[in-house]
Amino acid sequence: MGVQKITFDGANVTSKIDADLYHFLFSSDVGILRNVKSGCSYTLANNTITFLDGYVSIHGRIIYLENMTTVSVTPDSNKFGYVVLGIDTQANTVSIYIKEAVGTYPVLTQNNLQNADGLYEFALAAYSKTTTSVTLINGFERSAITSDKQRISDLEAKVNDRFYPQKLLITKISNGVYRFGDVNSAILMESILYVVIENTTVVSLPTNQLFIVVGSNSSMSYRYAGSDYSLGISYSNGLVTLSLGNTTHRVTQAYLKK
Repeated sequence: MGVQKITFDGANVTSKIDADLYHFLFSSDVGILRNVKSGCSYTLANNTITFLDGYVSIHGRIIYLENMTTVSVTPDSNKFGYVVLGIDTQANTVSIYIKEAVGTYPVLTQNNLQNADGLYEFALAAYSKTTTSVTLINGFERSAITSDKQRISDLEAKVNDRFYPQKLLITKISNGVYRFGDVNSAILMESILYVVIENTTVVSLPTNQLFIVVGSNSSMSYRYAGSDYSLGISYSNGLVTLSLGNTTHRVTQAYLKK
């Protein structure tokens, strides 16, 4: 029992201590270090999967995947498989191999290397194969670790998207009738629509009101130049149509705020 020097000249630091600290600094995440080297990206040609270089952190254990590392897959049966990066802290080894199963993906061994020595298998790529071909699985997502700076940037983008009004692209259909699209009902259910008429009058509507009545439509009144008019709003197949009570009026801007 006692104290141990870590960041001191002449200190003898074990790999486990380094791993503990790296795992903490990586927010206890496991995966490929994003935007470092080539991110362990890969391609398939002639039944061989080729990886570009990158780093992987598994419970703070840092592994460098060398550029142009190749793994061959034999098309000898109908199976699903992973190219696996295996980290065995008990044997103090790191290796790349394939792991396959019939009808489903194979089960990976993923021991918590923070708690005890053991094996952790990380999937670098996923594929399916038959007796004649090998195919990479589209949409397979590998766990990744981003920098704190990137996490903050991503969070700022989400906050802006969530709380700041998004300007809509308005198309004139006819006099007094305007439309915007590329919006689904789920977004409308949690948003507020702001319609600007002739750059002066602003009409706001909680767009979940569109779905209170059958037909997905609603109406609001607005005052312009001392007179009252109605604004009809309807939704169908991803399109929102705005119909002004006076066809000489124009919708000059529109915003959607979640």
